[in-house]
Amino acid sequence: RTALRPLRRRLQMIFQDPFASLNPRLCVGEIIAEGMDALGVAGTIDRTDAIAALLRQVGLDPAVALRYPHEFSGGQRQRIAIARALAVQPELVVCDEPTSALDVSVQAQILNLLRTLQDDLGLAYLFITHNFAVVEYLAHDVAVMYLGRIVERGPVDAVLRTPAHPYTEALLSAVPSPRLDDARPVIRLGGETPSPAKPPSGCHFHPRCPYAMERCRSEYPPEYDMAPGHVVRCYLRLPSNIEG
Repeated sequence: RTALRPLRRRLQMIFQDPFASLNPRLCVGEIIAEGMDALGVAGTIDRTDAIAALLRQVGLDPAVALRYPHEFSGGQRQRIAIARALAVQPELVVCDEPTSALDVSVQAQILNLLRTLQDDLGLAYLFITHNFAVVEYLAHDVAVMYLGRIVERGPVDAVLRTPAHPYTEALLSAVPSPRLDDARPVIRLGGETPSPAKPPSGCHFHPRCPYAMERCRSEYPPEYDMAPGHVVRCYLRLPSNIEG
């Protein structure tokens, strides 16, 4: 706990639900100032000016610092949550589905804001999402997880354009296309997702994988390099299988 404390200023988080992540008993200014006080940021700068600057940075009027969370829309609340995360000047911000609870038009505004802040402040994001459109728009690198394990990772263009793991292929095939003439086959996975508390032996995906081999049932696959920076955990991508 003591060793982690100095890192807290460098690591912050934006939560999924903007209606549950803000303390309803505190006004906006107090919400933003909490982290600054706890981590010693407030002692080095004028807190009132800093809060006003943060609110402007996320597209809000500094006057809202005296208002309470229930007075704002979902998108405005998420802007407040972003200001709270930025208040301690972090290097990495974990974004846990920060747009999934918002209307589509508001989602676009928040994503544009996050992208602008990244360019202006040099932030790194760990962005957790199920939306591949968001991944394509915001991410530089992507990791695909199944039952808590990364099955494929690499540059976003490589993973989305040439998926190597059957699970990634199935996810991408389920993304709706706006084109009526798009004849992409939809990969339907059988069975149910197993419990993460008791995953299957070997490759966790093998009970639902249309390409599962005997080896998949007993051994968890190591990483295989598909291209520089693009790796996958799948026996199907062994050089001998690719050549065959």
